[in-house]
Amino acid sequence: MNGLFNGIGWIFGYVLWYAYLAVGSFAIAILIFTVILRIFQFPLQIKSQKSMAGSMRLQKKQQEIQEKYGRDREKVNEELSKLYEKENISPTGGCLTSIVPMFLLMGVYWTVRYPLTNTLHIAQSTVDKMLAYGKGLPVVGSTLDGIYGQINFMSVYSEIKNNADFVAQTGLTQVDIDKLDKFAQGFKMFGLNLLEMPSSYGLTSVFILFPVLCFVTSFGTSFISMKMNGASLKGQQGCMNMMFLLMPLMSAWIAYSVPAAIALYWIYANLIGLVTTVIIHKFYNAQAMTALDEARRIALLEEEEANVKQVVRVESKKPAVKAKKKKKK
Repeated sequence: MNGLFNGIGWIFGYVLWYAYLAVGSFAIAILIFTVILRIFQFPLQIKSQKSMAGSMRLQKKQQEIQEKYGRDREKVNEELSKLYEKENISPTGGCLTSIVPMFLLMGVYWTVRYPLTNTLHIAQSTVDKMLAYGKGLPVVGSTLDGIYGQINFMSVYSEIKNNADFVAQTGLTQVDIDKLDKFAQGFKMFGLNLLEMPSSYGLTSVFILFPVLCFVTSFGTSFISMKMNGASLKGQQGCMNMMFLLMPLMSAWIAYSVPAAIALYWIYANLIGLVTTVIIHKFYNAQAMTALDEARRIALLEEEEANVKQVVRVESKKPAVKAKKKKKK
């Protein structure tokens, strides 16, 4: 699975890098990057909203089936399947849009976690030499071990790039050096290094704003979306209610434990997702879809009625034609 996420991160790295080249700011590049990803997710979000609105529209019929067949779960499931098929509704239609953002988030994580190989696309062999060189230095060497070695290298690059033997021992090309120089200049956002992790500074640091904003935007987006679809916490099943509260808390905990750039992506994604949810809900809410289905049903009935009348006219003319033929004989 790590190979899959690393592959996604490697592809995403090109988008992030060119966005960075265009604006010169990692924070703004992440915003552009997030907007691009959201555009690709938009069709899936529409499908999810249609499925959700359709399911809510069928709630009354679902309750009738459950009341009619009671404890016969097999029969209930059978009738519900027939209902979904008849109404062209997929009860699992929203699952894909719940899974895709997590895959994208992991791809972003691998992009940010490995900036040298996945964002700057420097050869792995060269990156290994760069890290080995850094580890041999007395002050910064200990920071380059572990999963965030490449991130920490970017943090200390400006301190070691002028060492006489740095280029010779690492085998960096001039193209690689130019990339590193450009990339090392734009990690600050309001004076905060986006490659740093909030957990490294504790709960009293200003970095705590990243996980807090992750929680607020995640909870707010879910709450507003639920309200727009006419649901409520009281109406949710126990497990759904727990997930509604647990997911924002999880996002805050993850944002506290990863580089701030990833938390910033999550915040952007939540806010942009809220905007697209409001737009989509305007056109694909339960009331609008019910009205649309009713209009289609009436149009279909009128078409069928017109076809029946046409058949009746044709059939009524046939005996008259036969009668005329008999008279001629």
